[in-house]
Amino acid sequence: MTLEGETCYRIAAYHRMRPFLMSIASDTDLWMFVTSGGGLTAGRRDPDGALFPYETVDKLHDAHHHTGPITLLRVAGADGHTVLWEPFSAAGADDPGVERNLYKNVIGNRLVFEEIHRRLKLAFRYRWSGSDACGLVRTASLENLGSRAVSLTVLDGLRNVLPYGAPLALYEHSSGLVDAYKRTDLDTATGLGIFSLTARITDRAEAAEELRANTVWCHGPDAPTVCLSLDAVQAFRRGEPVSGETVFTGRRGNYLVVSPLEIEPRGRATWHIVADVAQSHVQIAALRSRLLAGGDPGAWIEQSLDQASENLLRNVASADGLQLTGHPEATVHHFANVLFNNMRGGVFARNYDVPTADLIAFLRTRNRAVAARHQAALASLPAQIAAPELIVAAEKWGDADLVRLCHEYLPIYFGRRHGDPSRPWNRFAIHVKNPDGSMALSYEGNWRDIFQNWEALCASFPRFLPNLIAKFVNASTVDGFNPYRITRDGVDWEVVDPHDPWSYIGYWGDHQIVYLLRFLEALERYSPGALQGLLAREIFCYADVPYRLKPYQEIVANPRATIRYDTELAARIERRVAAIGTDGKLLPGGEGSVYHVNLLEKLLVPALSKLSNLVPDGGIWMNTQRPEWNDANNALAGNGVSVVTLLYLRRYLGFVERVLEGLGETRSATSTEVVAWLRRLHTVLAEHRPAPGSAALDGGTRKRLLDALGGAFSAYRDQVYANGLGGKQELPVAEVVAFCRCALEHVDHAIRANRRADGLYHSYNLLAITNDRRQALLQPLQEMLEGQVAALASGVVEPPEAVRMLASLFKSRLYRADQKSFLLYPEKKLPEFLERNVVPDERAVSVPLLRELLEAQEPSIIARDALGVCRFQGDLGNAPDLAAALDRLAQHERWREPVARDRQAVLDVFEAVFQHHAFTGRSGTMYAYEGLGCVYWHMVSKLLLAVQEIALQAARGDQPAAVCEALALGYQRIRAGLGFEKTVAEYGAFPTDPYSHTPPHAGAQQPGMTGQVKEGILARFGELGVQVEGGIVSFRPVLLGRSEIVSEARAYRFYDLEGELRSLDVPPGALAFSFCQTPVVYEPSRGEAWIRVTAGDGTSTTHAGDQLDPNTSQALFARQGGISRIDVGVPEGALRGL
Repeated sequence: MTLEGETCYRIAAYHRMRPFLMSIASDTDLWMFVTSGGGLTAGRRDPDGALFPYETVDKLHDAHHHTGPITLLRVAGADGHTVLWEPFSAAGADDPGVERNLYKNVIGNRLVFEEIHRRLKLAFRYRWSGSDACGLVRTASLENLGSRAVSLTVLDGLRNVLPYGAPLALYEHSSGLVDAYKRTDLDTATGLGIFSLTARITDRAEAAEELRANTVWCHGPDAPTVCLSLDAVQAFRRGEPVSGETVFTGRRGNYLVVSPLEIEPRGRATWHIVADVAQSHVQIAALRSRLLAGGDPGAWIEQSLDQASENLLRNVASADGLQLTGHPEATVHHFANVLFNNMRGGVFARNYDVPTADLIAFLRTRNRAVAARHQAALASLPAQIAAPELIVAAEKWGDADLVRLCHEYLPIYFGRRHGDPSRPWNRFAIHVKNPDGSMALSYEGNWRDIFQNWEALCASFPRFLPNLIAKFVNASTVDGFNPYRITRDGVDWEVVDPHDPWSYIGYWGDHQIVYLLRFLEALERYSPGALQGLLAREIFCYADVPYRLKPYQEIVANPRATIRYDTELAARIERRVAAIGTDGKLLPGGEGSVYHVNLLEKLLVPALSKLSNLVPDGGIWMNTQRPEWNDANNALAGNGVSVVTLLYLRRYLGFVERVLEGLGETRSATSTEVVAWLRRLHTVLAEHRPAPGSAALDGGTRKRLLDALGGAFSAYRDQVYANGLGGKQELPVAEVVAFCRCALEHVDHAIRANRRADGLYHSYNLLAITNDRRQALLQPLQEMLEGQVAALASGVVEPPEAVRMLASLFKSRLYRADQKSFLLYPEKKLPEFLERNVVPDERAVSVPLLRELLEAQEPSIIARDALGVCRFQGDLGNAPDLAAALDRLAQHERWREPVARDRQAVLDVFEAVFQHHAFTGRSGTMYAYEGLGCVYWHMVSKLLLAVQEIALQAARGDQPAAVCEALALGYQRIRAGLGFEKTVAEYGAFPTDPYSHTPPHAGAQQPGMTGQVKEGILARFGELGVQVEGGIVSFRPVLLGRSEIVSEARAYRFYDLEGELRSLDVPPGALAFSFCQTPVVYEPSRGEAWIRVTAGDGTSTTHAGDQLDPNTSQALFARQGGISRIDVGVPEGALRGL
């Protein structure tokens, strides 16, 4: 619907829903999280820049009682009585004469709360929005719906406004202390409220000023009285006169405006309350002068808000977020996906342009010597240079370091380290502008997050694919892993903080293989031959992370503690960084240089690392102290064996084999130690080559093969940890191809062993190595959605099998009918509290020590409750706790020998009662996030994309029509479970917004920057039929429904490659979208498909078919304006009747 000239999604009677959290976007560093109950937190840059207290979502749902907006109205009635109306209060929640609505605009940067009081014939609404020039803006309006004028008095404003300068950590443990430093001043000449600290808060005996403040001011009501104390609220409710203050100290600050209003019939009164953070004296003086100068601040405010919306539209348009179809929910959902993808990973600033000044600053940060060596050459570059041209120029200068760094340079802005009140473990930070207000080219994030967002981004900016591949592989280590965080300046890793239970060190596995593979496959599709051209180039490197995987036998002994933090290496790295720049975090070569290798070596090492941890017939051993995609399965790190990574490795090895097999007898200069590692693994795998159709290995054979593979990796690590990589030798590419084929035999055998009787696949197994270290036994875990997604995406599952898999999946315990979607794992019922910790009497008395403790009534280990039930002591949370309690018990002479005798038996009883061996992590013990009964939308989106890939493969191939139709229907059924296809009641939030998960007891949770946005973007391009193969674009919308075409002529508004707003007419029966920021219009064709390409100069050519020619395709990818428009005639029978 349309509200105040903007297209919005409306939720009527939202207050009768379970509360939900919303993320409000901005074009700058403003952030805002609002609950449907009105509670909120907001500010700039990070939680330390909060205007309202930054609290977790559970507290925000209650915050409307004491924080944020408040409105009271005393309305004069026709009979002379005054009515007190408090919009959005609990008192009106069930009043049949009160109507409430919640609106969010399609851009996602404006949120409107509305309450209509039918008896009073008044409608009150307020809108949250923001702009860089103004800050956060709350626009309130009161509309007279009646036929007579209304006289009233309004109290409106903001409560619990924070001063600037107190960090979040201080509020979390000493908020009362912060109150003692608070001071609010009112500038009576302008009505400007200044919220400050009287000094920086410190316990040190030193003076420290806090010279920034938060500000609030109002434009709108005439002759307002400004109050700083909440006493005004109670006085207003009682009908007493309200007087304002000019100074308010030692307490929470507020900004409340009281004003009389006269509203004519059908008239409206509007006012703005504007707030900003971290304002200096100079900035406040400038604002004060502007307010004193007169004019119309309201026009300035609205103009700045409109500019903010236009900036956001231009941002999203650059990554192909604007579409026009007959299914508005789908187009708005796509817009939201692109918006949050850009927010999470950033977006390229302007096509492929590289600002030379920023490039030089980047080089000086990364490697000062390189920047100095090429100072003159860099100064000769134009102010802006296209990224591909920069690479060509750098190669002419003949410096591998410079070429490497130019590949890694990414002109990305708008990204941020993500987090929100529903993800309190993630501390977000938004760095989108420099101190002078100019655009900041910056990014940082968990590598598992940021690379997946960049995959979707590169669908619109494919010429940056070589840069992203370089950024990815240059962040991986000599032992084949990627550290935790990627930033503009390089890499970063975790360090254990003993005081933080969330801190840990380790490596994730499955993301690394599949995310790298996606980039490689995309480069091969968009630019055939480009990947082969990079394989031999020695312009790549290794991250030098101070983690040291322990020797293989130590990993076998304790697979949960496998990494040692090398403090000496960490100190050396710090010294290198201080000496040369952040390139000091890379593996050094001779004389302080960076050790360079070619791309083939960088692609080999992670594959060798995974294969070295292959548990035959089981998967990839997760022995690097971190889980995989599902963090909540954190207990799998150690004894978990991943079929998921095995399946992705299968696709990876197949791709590498195909890319290399065309290179013939060429050789590649490869580090000697890597060659030795590869050959040792090849020998082991060849000696144990599985026979076709053979059964799974026995535990002894499996253990011997595991030992051989793990031993090869351990020997390699010992050498490179001690001495680094010492030289190179020529490795025949044909040998690598043969190795991939041999490895694939083992991988395929393991995949077959993990196919279940119901046609689904195991996701994880548990590995148990017997006490004599001679056998490796496997136990499959319950079915999980991850395994099905990985199997469908692996290349192993052919279309007919995929049809059968989908049928089994919809019949499985994973399907949650009320959400028309899938759980991560089957829901299970946890025992009630009193059902837990029950030690069967026969087990207790069978252990002499436990029997004697019960008889002696010694309760430190076990006791009987009032009903005679045996219970372990209440502080024993796990086996280590029990072992420590036994140690304490053994200090007593009486119990020393019994404890020594029966220690293991007691531990065995404890394990039998609690079954901690089957504990997979917090996923099995919580009722939200990735927990029990939850639909995790990112994984459902992964399923959607995997099924789409197979459906499109079937449509391109020679599969029977019935198979193609079944896959298309399966795809549509999965899609129908996504939020934008649901009602508000089903979804529990704005259906077009992406959310992380839906628990069994509530609607969608965790808004915005969820991983599902990437898959949503890619799936949307697939639905529209945009396909790229062999460097050629085709338009084949075999999965697109007829509901997507518009029923009447519409205007498609888009931004061209120069950022200018354009419009084109879309006739009935057509639709429009953009690809590489070039508009594409689908029109119905009564005959065969056709394409008309309009060039930048206005000339056009038309040809039959649904493909662009190679040159036109490459011109489209180049984003240089050579093509202004593409029209495609889609045969009428091509679209699905949905």
